[in-house]
Amino acid sequence: MTELHPTVNSRISDLVREPLITVEAEQSLWDAWQLMFLSGLRHLAVVDDSRRCVGVLTDRSILTDLPLTEAHLARRHVREVMSSPGVLAMTDTPRRAAKAMVHFAVEAIPLVEESGRLRGLVTAGDLVRFWASIEG
Repeated sequence: MTELHPTVNSRISDLVREPLITVEAEQSLWDAWQLMFLSGLRHLAVVDDSRRCVGVLTDRSILTDLPLTEAHLARRHVREVMSSPGVLAMTDTPRRAAKAMVHFAVEAIPLVEESGRLRGLVTAGDLVRFWASIEG
């Protein structure tokens, strides 16, 4: 977080962490799984051919796509299992992010700048750390 003392009035931009790793919707689940494994990330932003954010891929969505064999995952595409919760603006609040996660039943939501450029993901873990850091 960039703020020293987060408050309930903080912006979601305060939670953005680098780096942002993306995967294309047409990539195989096998490629996405390897990317997650190598990066240590559990959530990836999904982009289309024009680099526009179209969803989120989680490790759980891959793990539930049985059988978990290289051959099976190589035939399946990210677009087939990703979630599409929409996006949040960098000026939105952590509360709005939490409400969106509950509404869409997801653990991560993409964040975009005013121009629409993908800037990051906010995860449920980010929100838990944020709320735990607020004093009072």
